[in-house]
Amino acid sequence: MKILTGLKAVFVCLGLSSGFFWAMAAPALVDGIAFFVNGEPVTLMDVYIAQQKNKVSQEVAVDMLINEQLHFEEIKKRNIVANDLEIDEEISRIAKQNQSTPQKIRAYIESNGGNWGTYREEIKAKILKQKLYQAITHDNLRMVDERALLEYYNTHKGEFSIPQSVEVVKYYTKNSSDLEQLIRSKGTKVAKSLQKENEILQLAELNPQIIPNFAQGAIGSFTPIYPIGEEFVTFLIKAKNNPALLPFEQVKNLVIQRMMAQKEDYVIYEYFEKLRSNAKVNIIRLN
Repeated sequence: MKILTGLKAVFVCLGLSSGFFWAMAAPALVDGIAFFVNGEPVTLMDVYIAQQKNKVSQEVAVDMLINEQLHFEEIKKRNIVANDLEIDEEISRIAKQNQSTPQKIRAYIESNGGNWGTYREEIKAKILKQKLYQAITHDNLRMVDERALLEYYNTHKGEFSIPQSVEVVKYYTKNSSDLEQLIRSKGTKVAKSLQKENEILQLAELNPQIIPNFAQGAIGSFTPIYPIGEEFVTFLIKAKNNPALLPFEQVKNLVIQRMMAQKEDYVIYEYFEKLRSNAKVNIIRLN
């Protein structure tokens, strides 16, 4: 019996912090079946790899493998896919978050003996899981009635209020990289080219597309960089004044999103607990 291959193997071994570095000399294991999950085999080698990779006991490794198989089944059942563009975008997001580039990430992986194709498969598995969790949560919240949404809205009014004005420090220059450095350093590195002014912005007078950046941005944070004519500008949010509660119908979709974010972990946990309780797990042997 062959060990898990392709996407199933990636789910078994997924661990982005070290997923492309693990290597081991497996003992003389008979490549036999350890157990079945809903008729799908998991081998002794799969158990061994999960133990070594995650540094856990055999019992924990078995539990992880059962959960991963249930994830794989759900993704397949729901026809969830991730294309190359989505994988590229996620890698770019990770690179940007770490102040790097996809090219540098690839060079680092390969210079440490890793495989770029395997890393992309790990990213794919991560995206598929995210999509699965979103689908599960969305299905659950479709059944939420209007009263529950109104209750959340009324008890979290601060989340659905926007200030009428925002006090900011405006930084502007013709060199956008200086603004990027300013934002990365959280305001500690101010290049000589930067000019700044204190302003009070009336949100009603701003372009509707950028209002959320000021209304939802945290005090002490910077907005994105905006091109204005031949210059670039970012704003440091200092204070928000005179918050006004938005009508329920206007923010209904946002209410649903916030409820989803708050309940997601519990909904997913409960969903997989039900799958686990109904799963047919047949242990053959574990040594």
